[in-house]
Amino acid sequence: MTSPKTPGDFSDIMKLFDPENVAKMFDPKTIMESFGVKPGDLDPKEAIDKAKVQFDAMVKSNEAAVASYRDLMEKQAQIFREVTDEAAHSLQSGSIENAPEVYQAAVRRAFEIMAELSDAVQTANVQAYDTVKGQVEQAIKDLKPKG
Repeated sequence: MTSPKTPGDFSDIMKLFDPENVAKMFDPKTIMESFGVKPGDLDPKEAIDKAKVQFDAMVKSNEAAVASYRDLMEKQAQIFREVTDEAAHSLQSGSIENAPEVYQAAVRRAFEIMAELSDAVQTANVQAYDTVKGQVEQAIKDLKPKG
């Protein structure tokens, strides 16, 4: 009997990122077979070479997305620092009898602002996807056999 997995056990998911498994997923022969293309019907290298421009564009797009999320996290950290630093500064120059409440309120407000920023980014991502969704649907139609 196998033991149940502990919560937060991502070992199965992490196996997907194993270099050997990733290499298998991008093996041209395997890809062509998954599309029902028989060996000799299509030169996988030629198809991949032709798709290289699109692949490079996808890589650049993903790099931009990573940079965007890195920027979001940096801005959230900046918001937290600015709000809590101001609370600490005001406590140093004033009464400290209600210090825990003042600092707790500052932390709560910083998290609210950080969440608003995350929500705005999420909304922008949905809008961006909606903008290209028609292109995705058209690409899927183009891939279906005609007839």
